[in-house]
Amino acid sequence: MKLLLFFALVCALVLGTSFLPVAGATKDTKMQLATTKFVEPVTLMGKTLQGEYLFVHDDAAMERGEACTSVYRGYAATADKLVVRFHCAPVARQMAKHFTVRTKLTAPGRIELIEFQFGGSSEGHLVPIDLETAHVDLVPHN
Repeated sequence: MKLLLFFALVCALVLGTSFLPVAGATKDTKMQLATTKFVEPVTLMGKTLQGEYLFVHDDAAMERGEACTSVYRGYAATADKLVVRFHCAPVARQMAKHFTVRTKLTAPGRIELIEFQFGGSSEGHLVPIDLETAHVDLVPHN
């Protein structure tokens, strides 16, 4: 019984964190994960998001100048669920208590995601404005 309780506690701690270490990386290198649900349509890099999405940020890829942010439909980071991948621009922010997205109204009825920030982090991630220079991989809708 104690073993089962211990296992449940460990699972809760692992699932509750947004910082995951990368195997074989330095201890400062991390991946951040968060899920969110968009009730209203929101545009991100030319793609319309509505429903549940997983945001993944890879610090090691950012340091290499590669696309560091991936957004997936649903809760699984699988290739068939990838919506968009891009290189964000870090910006200093106050510590966020929970995953936060910042948007702007670009036209009547059109909301664009311009930044996101993981809970427990004091770094925001700006979405690039120029698609041609953003190191963006757009995935066609099926």
